[in-house]
Amino acid sequence: MTKTIKMKKIIIYTTLIFTLVGCKKFLYQEPYNSISVNDIFKDFEGAKTTLVGCYDELKSTNYYMRTFSIYPEVTGGNIKYSRTANVALQNSYNFLNDVNENDMKGFYSTAYNIIYGVNNLIANINKATDATTQQKNRLLADAYAIRALVHFDLVKVFSQSLEFTANGQHPAIIVRNINVSTLTPTGSRNSCKEVFNRISTDIDSAILLYPQSTSIFNLGDAKLYFSQDAAKALKARISLFKSDWNEVITQCNDLITPNKYPLISNGNYAISWVGQTISSESIFELGYGNRPGGSLGDYYNVSTGNNTWQLATTNDLLNLYSAGDVRGQSNMFSLRSVSGVPFYSTNKYQGISGTTLGNNIKILRASELFLSRAEAFAETNNLSAALADLNRIRQRANPAATVFTSTDKQVILDEIFAERRRELCFEGHLMFDISRRKRNLQRIDCSATTCSLNYPDARFAVVIPIFN
Repeated sequence: MTKTIKMKKIIIYTTLIFTLVGCKKFLYQEPYNSISVNDIFKDFEGAKTTLVGCYDELKSTNYYMRTFSIYPEVTGGNIKYSRTANVALQNSYNFLNDVNENDMKGFYSTAYNIIYGVNNLIANINKATDATTQQKNRLLADAYAIRALVHFDLVKVFSQSLEFTANGQHPAIIVRNINVSTLTPTGSRNSCKEVFNRISTDIDSAILLYPQSTSIFNLGDAKLYFSQDAAKALKARISLFKSDWNEVITQCNDLITPNKYPLISNGNYAISWVGQTISSESIFELGYGNRPGGSLGDYYNVSTGNNTWQLATTNDLLNLYSAGDVRGQSNMFSLRSVSGVPFYSTNKYQGISGTTLGNNIKILRASELFLSRAEAFAETNNLSAALADLNRIRQRANPAATVFTSTDKQVILDEIFAERRRELCFEGHLMFDISRRKRNLQRIDCSATTCSLNYPDARFAVVIPIFN
């Protein structure tokens, strides 16, 4: 068999695996058989193709290109709609998801499909007899990191936060670290603590493997794939959700102190979000090339008119920015009027004018590390260090801003929360930050059937959908 024919077979098998996501009965399909598994994983290129397929699914409409990215923004209060019909995630906006009519159903199935793919890679990597140990380690490291990320994203959507109950004993999601006979994630849901234990084990495994591995990707910037630094940044985020403040500080220190990811300057902040620019402070991005099938920016880009543009910014968020903040209306938002009503949309995903080039989606970047470390410092009563990190981000955004100061721990934590919202808006954080901090949800610029939730409330977690 020629190499070309062999690779075509691998691509066909992999495509069949991942295009199952679009099938209504996806979760009830039989997995690809053992013959195709043996064929895919018998060499390094086949195993690598499977990993690339997992990365591609992270970039899909049901995941970071729309559903998962928009969910915490539309529920948390950063988004309102610029039109009244045919809008994304309207059930989520109104907190009306149920087992059948569920905006997050596609994300749920896509996420478990990715887990199925990386599980097969982990289980079958030793079949690739032509791969070196270092190449296998890199495949495994990425697979563990992706599995940690996907389980983490699932538990944030479909479960209450870890500290909702004592020792995290409430039911969360089903952990899949070993594939079963079908793709269906059936059975009892694992406790939230069990889920976080699996996530932590996987990310630690990835971090240990990277130094014993070698680069395997020849195309694109290295930041478009997981790395040891990206795994550490993800561990810092996971630790934040576990309230493991010392671990947050440790991981953030490892990445901040060497200054390998310097913060973008005030003058370059806005341009760093244009198109496919990979900024100096990015640690991991999902790269988007010429994608005529759309991009996350289609939902925010006012230049597309009413064909796809629909996600405007609430006054709740706009009012958080002071005059002179580079992240405010004059730099990071675009204005469009609809029937005489002004709407502002974020410029984080405006794309490149006149082309089909969509924006990269920044998953992990240094700004988040500074704010996570600030929160951890505050929680461990190192208030001066917390203020230093907080003011680093505040004054990058507005060099003329006065230094924020306080000796009240809760006041400092409240300001860190507000600064996270200003800095990380539209990057998939707000609703999850509200839930893990056990804050009440208060949406003012809101037309939903339910605009506020007092914590605790069952609606802080999405009902797990069923598949008929």
